[in-house]
Amino acid sequence: MDDRLALMDQGSFLGLRALGHQPWTFFTWVYDRPVDLAALRRVNEDLAGTLLGRLVQRSPLPGGRHRWVAVDAVPPIEIEPVPRPRDAIQDWTDELGDRGVDPEHGPGWRIGVLPLTDGGTAVAMVSPHALGDGLCKLDAIADAVKGVRRRPDYPVRGTRQRRSLLWSDLATFVRDLPAVVRAVIAGIRVARSEGGGTTAAAATPAPQPAAATGPDEPFHATAACVRVAGADWEAVATRLGGTSNTLVSAFAARLGRRLDRVDEAGRVTLAVPVSVRIEGDTRANALDSVMVQADPDELDHDLTALRAATKAALRERTEQPNEMLAVLPLVPVTPPAVVRRAEQLAMGSTAAPIGCSNHGRLDPAILRIDGADPDDFWVRSAEPGQTAAELDRLGGKLYVLAGTALGAVYLSVVAHPVGGGLGREQLHEHVAATLADFGLTAASVTP
Repeated sequence: MDDRLALMDQGSFLGLRALGHQPWTFFTWVYDRPVDLAALRRVNEDLAGTLLGRLVQRSPLPGGRHRWVAVDAVPPIEIEPVPRPRDAIQDWTDELGDRGVDPEHGPGWRIGVLPLTDGGTAVAMVSPHALGDGLCKLDAIADAVKGVRRRPDYPVRGTRQRRSLLWSDLATFVRDLPAVVRAVIAGIRVARSEGGGTTAAAATPAPQPAAATGPDEPFHATAACVRVAGADWEAVATRLGGTSNTLVSAFAARLGRRLDRVDEAGRVTLAVPVSVRIEGDTRANALDSVMVQADPDELDHDLTALRAATKAALRERTEQPNEMLAVLPLVPVTPPAVVRRAEQLAMGSTAAPIGCSNHGRLDPAILRIDGADPDDFWVRSAEPGQTAAELDRLGGKLYVLAGTALGAVYLSVVAHPVGGGLGREQLHEHVAATLADFGLTAASVTP
């Protein structure tokens, strides 16, 4: 058993430590009834046997590979003592996230229960990206509900002597030196390639007005979460010559146009993560990505060009792997200052990208954390600890996350224009107007 973090996972962890923040995933189940706490506690306990049931142990060798260790305690379920109305659910999930999760010191996840004033219940779970991408966490929840143990038998922290770990990591470091040298050469090649694209990049600059910067303190970026009837969504996708995935991208592109995330030609750039997770994969983050350009003006009546562009980008990525993967062996020896300077490169430096991710159709087990289906469910992403000033320096943010559950497509949007000024009500108006572009309306809205 290799208990070392994959290089991408170590990069995710080191990025969190260098920047002080990273995306966290929030899962929310809402019931029109009391939740079965005994069943929920069993699922919480069984999460320890999934890929979420592990934490990072740093290498004692500077520049060494970190290791996974088993969680030594399951975080207790946090039950709120005072009921709140349904329109307070999203703010409550923000509060749950603010209590913190940590991939090194724990807890690796938090589950909270909120009684509602109308007799219903909300359940929320939050976990950091360093412990798993979206599909990794969804698989972990499904495994916990089914009682499936997928986590390797990692040792508990402190069971191995520091000297033994040091010598083992030193041997690994020496063995990996040729790969590090090749990564340096690849990095030089990538840097030259990026430099050669300066002229093209200038045509689609990310908005970075020097005077429009928000406060340099953590805040909650504006979020809007809606659900659309799955049958209506599929019907529109088919009518416009696309798929459910293509329609998610089209929605993101049209919303990006409304929020002025376009280049000088009026086009948008979609940053689309691609899962490379395979059967038996134990990586926390098994992701690649592609960039897709689209003309948002045509997408409300024709998805064929966007569908073709997405297929072409995926085919190109298959035939020509991402250049950045070649520099991954440099991750353990990369200084935090370099990580901080590279933050914008990670999202694409040539445009104001629109993040667009689709979980697809969820395993029904994910919904049944207390043994039965909830009445509503959605997933969203947030980045606690990030400041408005940081987002302004990155050219703002627009991220759309989608998935299909309970016969509906959930759309979770996080948006922050440079300089701020976008409230939740305004974002909901933009989301509703964008859905209307496609003849769609939200069946359920999170206030």
